[in-house]
Amino acid sequence: MTLIAWILALAGVLATAVIARLLMPWAHRYCLVDRPSGRHDHSAPTPVVGGIAIWLGIAVVGLAGASSVSMSFLAYLAAGAMLIGVGVLDDLRNLPWRLRLFFQALAAVILFLGDTYARSVGNLLELGAWALPFSIFATIGVINAVNMIDGSDGLSGTLVGIALAFFVIEAAQAGDPSLAGQLLLMLGCVGGFLLLNLRFRGQQAARIFLGNSGSALLGLTVVWGAFELARIPGLRAAGILAPWVIAIPLIDCVVLIFRRLLAGRSPFEADCNHIHHLLRDAGYAPQRIVALTAVVSIAAGSAAKLWLSAGWPELPLVLVFLLFIVIHFLWSGRREHAVAQLWRKPHAYPHRARSVSVPQDPHD
Repeated sequence: MTLIAWILALAGVLATAVIARLLMPWAHRYCLVDRPSGRHDHSAPTPVVGGIAIWLGIAVVGLAGASSVSMSFLAYLAAGAMLIGVGVLDDLRNLPWRLRLFFQALAAVILFLGDTYARSVGNLLELGAWALPFSIFATIGVINAVNMIDGSDGLSGTLVGIALAFFVIEAAQAGDPSLAGQLLLMLGCVGGFLLLNLRFRGQQAARIFLGNSGSALLGLTVVWGAFELARIPGLRAAGILAPWVIAIPLIDCVVLIFRRLLAGRSPFEADCNHIHHLLRDAGYAPQRIVALTAVVSIAAGSAAKLWLSAGWPELPLVLVFLLFIVIHFLWSGRREHAVAQLWRKPHAYPHRARSVSVPQDPHD
């Protein structure tokens, strides 16, 4: 990657952080805030403008710093802008989940029109006429997986950032500096958001959240990166690597949707059974939840990358991923037992110990 790519990524960090700070008073003025509830750890209304800031950072720096702009990148910006608009309305008025799915599917169609879509499942299967339906399915799946994991400070941004870091490495190693630079810029903008979303010394609570607009944008970003990587000659295996670098949100999402359907409930009915809720109730502070899931994500992505780099068959990776879904489904079926196995600090959240019953938010 060139020095310019790194400079633009740094500009993305700064632009996103500055834009987010500027948007915070506006968010309070127009009630674009997430108010405290039983499913969240924050204690004060918090602006949900992270997604707007990330999109503006990518758009401003990406368009200003590019000598030429590809149709795929413009399609990404257009689809992202639409999801941001719908997400803001959702944060304000709680849109029906079917309407949200419609716009997520439309975002996949916009990417398709920009020539960004899934052409195959690694080297295992050519999609042909099923390319668009599969792309829509993958887009909706990843967007909702990122949305559902967005329940602890810094968690979704960190996991998506790790996925983008893997994608940057893949693009650079494949000899596509343009794509590597675009992905690095996106990673930088996510990093700018995390400066105000992570908890660390001097910042004991997130100052902004993604909101439904931001989680949708981050999900779209992961999908766009995976689809674009798979277009590179000789890198079709990116379609097999992608689920592994975002494994925790995907596995968590699939298991909970399947469990809700088995119980006769809406697949998008909110509850407190996500992995970050289990870790929280087991006594893990938000910082430790981020650290633990980050380590697992890096390990999973690295293992899959090493496997593929060695030229070994792709099918075992698919089967093992499905096996992990089954294992998580069985393990998390008894909530109290799962929390007990994760138990860390009995006094960290004494009012949430073991089984909990809390008011539900309209969103995951």
